[in-house]
Amino acid sequence: MLVWGPDPIINNKYWSRAMQLAGWDSRTLMSTYYPTINRREDYDLYYEDLTRGLGTGRLAKILAPICAHLYIARNAAVIHIPFSGGPLGRTAIWRLESFLYRLAGVKIVVIPYGADAHMYSRITNTSMRNALLIDYPLAARQEPQIREHVEYWNRNAHCVICGPVVHGMGRWDVTVPSVLCVDVDGIAPKTSYSTADGRSGCVVVAHAPNHRGFKGTEYVIAAVEKLRAEGLKVELRLFEKVQNRELLDALSRFDILVEQLIAGAYALSAIEGMAAGLAVLSNLEDEARSILFRRYAFLDECPVLSTTPETVEDHLRVLVTSPWLREALGRAGRKYIEKYHSFDMAQYLFGTVYRRIVEGEAVDLMNLFHPLKSSYNRQKPRVQHPLIENRLPPGSAPQC
Repeated sequence: MLVWGPDPIINNKYWSRAMQLAGWDSRTLMSTYYPTINRREDYDLYYEDLTRGLGTGRLAKILAPICAHLYIARNAAVIHIPFSGGPLGRTAIWRLESFLYRLAGVKIVVIPYGADAHMYSRITNTSMRNALLIDYPLAARQEPQIREHVEYWNRNAHCVICGPVVHGMGRWDVTVPSVLCVDVDGIAPKTSYSTADGRSGCVVVAHAPNHRGFKGTEYVIAAVEKLRAEGLKVELRLFEKVQNRELLDALSRFDILVEQLIAGAYALSAIEGMAAGLAVLSNLEDEARSILFRRYAFLDECPVLSTTPETVEDHLRVLVTSPWLREALGRAGRKYIEKYHSFDMAQYLFGTVYRRIVEGEAVDLMNLFHPLKSSYNRQKPRVQHPLIENRLPPGSAPQC
């Protein structure tokens, strides 16, 4: 059995579903869920499902992580956890967790989601560090504990897949710009593209910040207001604290998605936007990461237009007034997600990891998505789009 948890990150649901479709017995086991963005039915099991005979009092809460650990030890072949650990990760005996998994024969895959692994002093992108301090200041004070957990699992995990969370990391076993996947079939792509150019009709921009400081929301709002002051017909739709399903159902009605302008990597919102066929803007200007993922993975095929607080107004102006460019990026985005962020990709990635850590096969995980070496990358045509290193090429000004 594969087990994913214990933090209610929506991608645990997608990874588990992908492996179920590949024939694995795969389940999510969560400590809780976030009712503002998740639904209870998004996940298979909760700690409370394993402690029903203990009631709902203090004893049940104390024993819940132990019961969850015992469930994993008895049933799992592989556990997938963040750097904060599994069910024992927030207990006084967290340092025993790796030993106990190994004693039970359970293999450990660690995948960070952000807060579990961000050591602020080691993030070289100071704007990203500042944005994290705006919205998540407490983590700066918890850095010694976070570092201790990161170093613990770097020593003891059977596989570490960092995705873009590479700042301060001494180890990753798969080089990939993002390990996230979505149910591509569950996200309806645009069936037709608007020819509105901000004069003949309105162009709708979507933005879904979980926290405004980290996403640079104020710059998005200011840019749209500036374009409207110029006489362009632009509507901004903000999605905050809404169910993920509600956002997915609405995406195909929009023209542009602005994801995040600070962090230096694209995340789940950008992936969902591309899956829906939207032109997507996100900051990919963190050279330390972008050059890594161009050389050793598939970032050059990504049609996200790299955008900063300083360029968001100009980039929105170009996209609003250039329906042909929005369509080109939107169609390329859907192909990119089908190739690199689909269930097929997750099945290939994790299936290969299991061949290495469970079956002992000598698989080259570090070059799994190398642009010159990867058999997976060559299975589908290279994603073609008009960007050069995620930037607008010369001559891409609006066509009137």
